[in-house]
Amino acid sequence: MIDASEAFRIGLVNHIYPQAELMAKAEEMANKIISKARHAVRFAVKAVTATKEISQREGLNYEASLFALCCGTEDFKEGTSAFLEKRKADFKDR
Repeated sequence: MIDASEAFRIGLVNHIYPQAELMAKAEEMANKIISKARHAVRFAVKAVTATKEISQREGLNYEASLFALCCGTEDFKEGTSAFLEKRKADFKDR
């Protein structure tokens, strides 16, 4: 077990918040995540979850295959266009 300060120092966490701000910050982060393309979020969760059961090499290959699947979606094309056009993406979960 390590405390929050040590977790921050070693790069395990990016931010530390006082307890009074924690729920608001968690909701802020959750809203940011759900604003992204659903396929991309789902694949990211799958990749992270898979690392518990497979080797690093297998994990990297799995992540690459999921990324390839993302690249074939309409949302990927929309996200890329929105980025290049400097506008907010309008994801359709396709």
